[in-house]
Amino acid sequence: MSAERKVVRKKKKFGLVVEFIPVIRDLTPDDDTRKKIDDEIKRAKGITPSYLADRYNIRVSTAKKILQEAEANNIIKKIITSRRTKVYSATAE
Repeated sequence: MSAERKVVRKKKKFGLVVEFIPVIRDLTPDDDTRKKIDDEIKRAKGITPSYLADRYNIRVSTAKKILQEAEANNIIKKIITSRRTKVYSATAE
């Protein structure tokens, strides 16, 4: 991937033209990033998939899979579930 950022202009029928910079995220984290994520999951009081995606520049779907695997291994548990997002917390061991 190139380091340059591409500005995309989105034209609207009425009103202003909106400019935004699309964020390109990694599909899978590398081993070093995965270790950092696992360490942070173990000590987190509250963590969401979108937080992981923003902090480590990975896709939200990948962050959801990582959190589901950690929940299956009893590392974390769901504390709040809603239609849009889930909040996880580390289990007390």
